[in-house]
Amino acid sequence: MKKFLFVCAIAMLGFGQANAQDLEPADHGYFNHLAAGITLGTDGIGVEVAAPLTYQFSVRAGFEFMPKFKYKKTENLGKDPAFVNYPNDQDINLEGKLNLFQGKLLFDYYPFAKSSFHVTAGAYFGSSDVVKVTNRNNFVEPDQWGTAGLQLGAGDGVYDKYTAVTDKNGNLNVNMRVNGFRPYLGVGFGRAVPSKHRVSVQFDLGVQFWGKPKVMGHLMYFDGNEGDFVTRYEDVNTNRITNTKDDYQDIKDIIQDVKKIYVYPVLNIRINGRIF
Repeated sequence: MKKFLFVCAIAMLGFGQANAQDLEPADHGYFNHLAAGITLGTDGIGVEVAAPLTYQFSVRAGFEFMPKFKYKKTENLGKDPAFVNYPNDQDINLEGKLNLFQGKLLFDYYPFAKSSFHVTAGAYFGSSDVVKVTNRNNFVEPDQWGTAGLQLGAGDGVYDKYTAVTDKNGNLNVNMRVNGFRPYLGVGFGRAVPSKHRVSVQFDLGVQFWGKPKVMGHLMYFDGNEGDFVTRYEDVNTNRITNTKDDYQDIKDIIQDVKKIYVYPVLNIRINGRIF
C-alpha cells in the first residue's frame, strides 16, 4: 500500500509539471473540471474525485477503508458452580477487528476569494458494525453452543440472570454498531480542484457524527412477559451486568465507555491532481 501511494503521488506530480496551466476564478464552472485524489488519515486510506460547482463551491465523492487491525486479549473469568450456563474455568481468547469501509459525499465552501480555507459538510456512509469482537477458542462445550456463554448478571433471582451466549457454532460475537449514515462537518486548507497548479495538497479536520453507539450481542435473560428465558440479538444493557468479579466490572466499564463515542475525529491529507 505504501508503494502504491508513492507511485500515485509521483505520477500526479509528473502530470502536474507537464500541464502547469493555472485556472482563473471565472474558469470554475458547474462540473467543467475534474480532479482525482488519494487520501490518508484517521478515516482510512482512500480515493476520491472532485468537481467545481462555482469558484466558491466544490463537491467530492469517494471511498475509504481502514486496514483491519486486530487486537487480541486473553481473559480467565473463573468458575462458580452455582451459576447456570457459565463457561468452564479456562482462558477465553478474544479478538477485535476494525470494520471501516465507507463511501463519502462532501461539499466544500471557500468563503475567501484569495484563500484555500474551506468549510466542509456532507456525510460518510458504510457498514454499521464498525468493530467486531469474537472468541478464537471454544470456551463452552459443544452441547451448550447457543445456550451458554458469559454470565454477566449473577444475582440470586431468576430476573438477575443475564448471559451473553454463543451462537450455534460456539462463537461469542459482540459488535459495536453505529449509524450507517454518518453526517460530517469540518474545516481545512487546499482546493479539491487545483487552481494554480495541476497538483495540490489538501488538509482537513472534522468529525463524523456516529449517533449513539450500541454494543450488540446474543443475550439470554428471563422475560417476564414471555414467562421464560429468551435469547435476542440486541444492545447490551449495562445496568444488568451485576457480576462482582473484577473482570466483569472491566467489561461493564469498556461497554459504557464505547457507548459514549458519539463522534469520530477525522484528520487527513490528500494529494489532488486536476485531470482537465
